Amino acid sequence: MKDILHSDGCLKDLWSLGSSKNYWSMCKKLKTVMTACGIEKSISYHCRRHSFATLALSKGMPIESVSHVLGHTNIVTTQIYAKNTSQKLNADLTMLGDKLNASFKSIK
Repeated sequence: MKDILHSDGCLKDLWSLGSSKNYWSMCKKLKTVMTACGIEKSISYHCRRHSFATLALSKGMPIESVSHVLGHTNIVTTQIYAKNTSQKLNADLTMLGDKLNASFKSIK
């Protein structure tokens, strides 16, 4: 497990776990991480990418950044993961409202 964690206990970048960056080497690296974390369920590589993209977008990572991380050449491909949930929509509207309130606070 030490080979997949930094000294602070955080997970290393999967690319740093080896020099090969192809589909099968990534599957092997992800399997290593899953085993170390005690995950026994079989999860496909596509499912893992989808989970990452959905989580990253729901936590506010810009879609352009997610698209770049996933290696998509067209952002339309990434938009598949950007399903607007009511929770995300509410958070976005609250953020907009807060910013507008801050902008107009000085106007009386």
